[in-house]
Amino acid sequence: MLPLLSYVLFSLAAFIAYFFLSGFIWGAGYYPTSRSEIDSAAKLLELHEGSRFYDLGSGYGRMIIAASERFGAYSIGVEIDPVKCWWTNHAIKRKGLEKKAKVLHSNFLDVNLEDADAIFVFLTTGTNIMEKLHSKMNKECRDGTKVVSFEHKFKGWTPLKKEGRLFLYSIARPDVERTTKVD
Repeated sequence: MLPLLSYVLFSLAAFIAYFFLSGFIWGAGYYPTSRSEIDSAAKLLELHEGSRFYDLGSGYGRMIIAASERFGAYSIGVEIDPVKCWWTNHAIKRKGLEKKAKVLHSNFLDVNLEDADAIFVFLTTGTNIMEKLHSKMNKECRDGTKVVSFEHKFKGWTPLKKEGRLFLYSIARPDVERTTKVD
């Protein structure tokens, strides 16, 4: 009986340690986004049926599942942690959202974002990852692609709107000719 109890306690401790410390392994901590923040981000991004939505660093998939389930968007999560990918895939299947959501086990800097209508990120300004991502989005995303960053601003990029801890940005491609409507 004692060896079984030791095994169970060790397994539980390992799971808890992984849950809280995996951010140090994969490069980002884990902080769950609340339901009200998910709803606010979806509204800022104007998610709707047919939107193509990316969550970069999608964690356990709460944002992509909500975007598909409640707002009708086709959602793609990008997550480097294999356990979080497994968990998210299980949740997507359990909710019957396989045709509306998926998660890619990848570094988001390696994923092409050219078809994105909307992007959500919850990153850190403690490294240069946001600068790399900003440069990547400016190269790959279409003009007008909306981006919401939770809690952290992109350096050198002025948000269009701030709502609570959410910052809304829009890709403005310099290679796109803009015309001004004259009445």
